[in-house]
Amino acid sequence: MYPLVHALGASLLIACASAQTPPGTSPATNNPLTVNYGSTEVTPGIQLERMETSTIPTFAYQPSSPSQTYTLLMVDLSIPSTRVDSSALSPEQLPLAPGVSANRTTRLHFWQAGLTFSANGTLVNTTEPVAYYNGPMPPAGDIPHDYVFYLFVQEEGFAPPADDSPFNVENVNEESSNRSSFDVRKFAEGEGVGELVAANYIVVQNPGASATMSSGMAGPTATGGAVMPPSPSPFTGSAGKLGARSVLGLTVLGSVMALWG
Repeated sequence: MYPLVHALGASLLIACASAQTPPGTSPATNNPLTVNYGSTEVTPGIQLERMETSTIPTFAYQPSSPSQTYTLLMVDLSIPSTRVDSSALSPEQLPLAPGVSANRTTRLHFWQAGLTFSANGTLVNTTEPVAYYNGPMPPAGDIPHDYVFYLFVQEEGFAPPADDSPFNVENVNEESSNRSSFDVRKFAEGEGVGELVAANYIVVQNPGASATMSSGMAGPTATGGAVMPPSPSPFTGSAGKLGARSVLGLTVLGSVMALWG
């Protein structure tokens, strides 16, 4: 009996240690996506300070095929449902997307399509993001928030959201509420979205005093909608350009957004 109990316990520990997404959430994978905020390498569930995550991290992944294309998401799974103003959302965002637990929903923080990785795992990007990076900004006094990075295979037939979608490249970067209630499970089932091949996640908490909230949340609002910055020129190198931040071939304009989530 004791060896069996020990074996079961060891198996459970291994499963927990290898999980790259928060327990009980879907989609899920045990395959690691390398994520680094500066010199800090992300391990699943590592807790970071908000200032450490204010700029986009670097990414790396060892592809099975160098010709494969991928799409990358960063989603907060811990938004309190009671703080979301459903009247500001479109039908596509309702009912609220399921979050990490009951009474929690989601918020899209980053979406980059059209990615490839070189043979040594370096990310190569030649397109602008669908949704520009917004660093974690969980509500003051709330529980720690889970921010998950998902790397999906991007198959033929994949297309950006339609013009009337809140997640369209223009809409999602112009209005804060358009990032709310992003359903990762529905996304994973969409046309042209393949297997979830890797993931990782961080935990960020805001223990400070309450502040005004951005549009899309119940209560006082601020004009915190993301404004679409000028489109960066496509490139695949690591050299940056003035006013832009280059990360492993991923170019992102360095703007700071006043957003919750």
